[in-house]
Amino acid sequence: MLFTGCVMTATNGALFPCMALIFGDMISSFQPYDQAAVNRLALYFLGVAIALFITDYVSYLLFFTTAERQMKVLRDRGFKHMLHLDVTWYDTHDALQLSSRLTGDTVKIKDGMGQKLGDCLRYMAQFITGYVIGFVKGWDISLLMACVLPCIALSLAFLLKTLRARTEWAQQIYAEAGAIAEETLGSMRTVASNNGERRAIEKYNAKVAKAEAENIKLAKSMSVMLGVFFGSMWIMYAAGLWYGGKKVSDDKTSPAHVFSAFYGILLGSLAMAQISPNITAVTQAKGAAAGLYHILDTVSQIDASLDNGVIPDRCYGKLDVLSVSFAYPSRPDATILSDYSVTIESGQTVAFVGPSGGGKSTLVALLERFYDPLRGQILLDGRDISTLNIKWLRSQIGLVSQEPVLFSATIFDNIAFGVSNEVTRDQVIAAAKLANAHDFIMALPQGYETLVGEKGLSMSGGQKQRIAIARAIVREPKILVLDEATSALDAESERVVQAALNDLMAKTNMTTLVIAHRLSTIRHADKIVVVANGRVIEDGPHESLMQIQDGVYHNLYTIQEDTSTDEQLRVGHVASSGMDIYIRKVSSENGRKNDGTIGTSVEAAADSDKISKSYTNFSIMKVMALSRNQSKYLLAGCFGAAVVGSSMPASAFLLSGAITSMTDKYARFQETLDHGFLNKLYDEVQLYGALYIGGAGILLVATAIQQFCFKYLGEKLTSRLREMHFSALCRQNIAFFDDSRNATGALTADLATNATKVALISGDAQGRVVQAMFTFVAALIISFALGSWLLTLVMLVIFPMLILGQLVRMNQMQRSSSGGSDQLAHSGAHASQALVNIRTVASLGLETRMANMFGTLLEAPLKEGVREAHVNGLALGFSSFITFAAYALVF
Repeated sequence: MLFTGCVMTATNGALFPCMALIFGDMISSFQPYDQAAVNRLALYFLGVAIALFITDYVSYLLFFTTAERQMKVLRDRGFKHMLHLDVTWYDTHDALQLSSRLTGDTVKIKDGMGQKLGDCLRYMAQFITGYVIGFVKGWDISLLMACVLPCIALSLAFLLKTLRARTEWAQQIYAEAGAIAEETLGSMRTVASNNGERRAIEKYNAKVAKAEAENIKLAKSMSVMLGVFFGSMWIMYAAGLWYGGKKVSDDKTSPAHVFSAFYGILLGSLAMAQISPNITAVTQAKGAAAGLYHILDTVSQIDASLDNGVIPDRCYGKLDVLSVSFAYPSRPDATILSDYSVTIESGQTVAFVGPSGGGKSTLVALLERFYDPLRGQILLDGRDISTLNIKWLRSQIGLVSQEPVLFSATIFDNIAFGVSNEVTRDQVIAAAKLANAHDFIMALPQGYETLVGEKGLSMSGGQKQRIAIARAIVREPKILVLDEATSALDAESERVVQAALNDLMAKTNMTTLVIAHRLSTIRHADKIVVVANGRVIEDGPHESLMQIQDGVYHNLYTIQEDTSTDEQLRVGHVASSGMDIYIRKVSSENGRKNDGTIGTSVEAAADSDKISKSYTNFSIMKVMALSRNQSKYLLAGCFGAAVVGSSMPASAFLLSGAITSMTDKYARFQETLDHGFLNKLYDEVQLYGALYIGGAGILLVATAIQQFCFKYLGEKLTSRLREMHFSALCRQNIAFFDDSRNATGALTADLATNATKVALISGDAQGRVVQAMFTFVAALIISFALGSWLLTLVMLVIFPMLILGQLVRMNQMQRSSSGGSDQLAHSGAHASQALVNIRTVASLGLETRMANMFGTLLEAPLKEGVREAHVNGLALGFSSFITFAAYALVF
């Protein structure tokens, strides 16, 4: 498919310079006039138009489809690889940036390897074909004109080198901004409760401003280089006219050969101008790909995707921790475990207690093989866990942590996530009953099909914890780990959850590891291990430890028991009252009451509908009004665009004058053999060349002004929109974030892309609109005043058809961009919740399931992209066809 697309694209590019051959022959047919030859050449134009239609459509379809498929593959592969990176890697990298790279960076990669890459090939073929025609028709003229190429090539090389370096840096900064946004929006309750919105906005805006400054520096370099490029083009025209006029005046060649060579070099060189923005897109894609492929090239030291390792026939659950020492790779100087040893028999309930930072939870991380110990061994049923298959090992462990992670799915799905393969409804219900969760689930209107919301925010703490326990139970693990499973709950929720845990431990024969800070909850454990400073300092049952009068456990237990019940009640009452006041305050500020019900609020849905309608009716003028503080840049940019836009019809006027002078004077010389006509020819052509030289300086300055001013406006608008977007999100009430359509990943994906898309109506696009307006007006004035008014009227009749193809294509591109953004937001939200909660995903062995779900979410954007490729390809082909068909009609 890609090979066929390359062939079609190269053919399409080679067809454009063929106009130089047809045009040269057309000049010959007018002096003297030969109607039959003119008609034949007009048919050639029509043939080229048909060929362009076919090649444009096919090449666009194939390149765009290939890019869509490759983007899906890259996202799919990237997400799978990120899921299987070890926890050590995540300790030193921000997981919040990864979903941003999967959305924003892959869009740039798709643009660079899709139609932009095809356009690079097209214009390269146009460049080569044009120069071949030029050198065949007049090698000396072409060689002189080509002397300007080094200047053009050096400017482009400098531009691309600068562009790639600064693009990579800007993308990194935007990724950091995306991480701040995701962290803030994903913890909006905490941020709001601490009045942290302003601080979050300031941090985000600082990153955006930093990226803006880098892009403005880049705009300065790009603007100057583009000015040099277009100025060099006019110098090239002057050189061609001077030398071509000299050769014709010396009677060494004909005007037809001169202008065939001239237009061959002209069209080939114009391809260099057209290739510049496309190479820019390809370079930006390479910069974005560099960061993504750096992640893809990272080798995971502990990779659960590998099938190596021993898979025992049965697991009994006996654990031996033998002289283990460990320090986190991110903090190698801080020893967490030192000569740590403990034995846990199969079926025992063993509790770990001690001060924070003593190494209790670290043992769980080592048991899950998130890390490997520096020294020592952990044995499961006598086997070193480093020799066991990682998937199998983790499937034997059920983990319930202090802050359970629930995914944005139904209660049924969240419990079913405990098993990597299929699970029956009866198994889920049985697990829920063991976790004392079945009754409250069935009391909900939708029962097990109730959506828990992102991070389970629509559930109470106790409900989330019992669902997490059910998820651990449905795994039927041989080892159950309760890592402070009740410490974050209120007294009532803790009582209910603890009762569920006690029932569970009584009814099953699992080896249970309990990490607790409330010692009263673990007094009936078979063994209690006291850990401090990374060492086991005491172990034994509750009764024996209490007999050690100066023991650590005895002192801790006594302190907790001596805590006044009245004081606990008083503190609890004060805290509860304070929270009630806070909730009433927040509810009042947000204009709604929090009744604790589960599900999406009606107000949030209504707000979402209003937002959707406002998107449809949004005025472009509101966006443009955001740039009113940069009015001086807008005026300067419009001035530059006016000059650049007028330069195109002015160039056409100068060229037509040179053609008329050269052909007319040369024809009269051939009729009369009067060398005076050749002298007049030389003088007039030299005048046109001098005008081109003067225009080159003006065009250089005007292009630089236009490019910089509008790029500056575009960057300012993009930054402003990002800041406003994030600020508006931070001002939303909590119900907005409870809505399933406003998942954190979806919001951050929109934040990463929507500002850039809206800014497309400003910046360079705005400059091109102004430039096109002045081109049209100047062309009309020159055509009516100095050309044929009849042909001008004919072209005006055709003009609506000339722009129809572009309008259709722009409309389809806009629809495609909007639809794709919404669909990619769903996959972005899914990726975000998986990567941010990578420990939970790894512990549950959900890597493959999460990757498959992500791949399914990518199918809809792919199908939509392929459909749009057909429409856009037809529109592009029609636009090319009507342009060359117009040439045929005019001649």
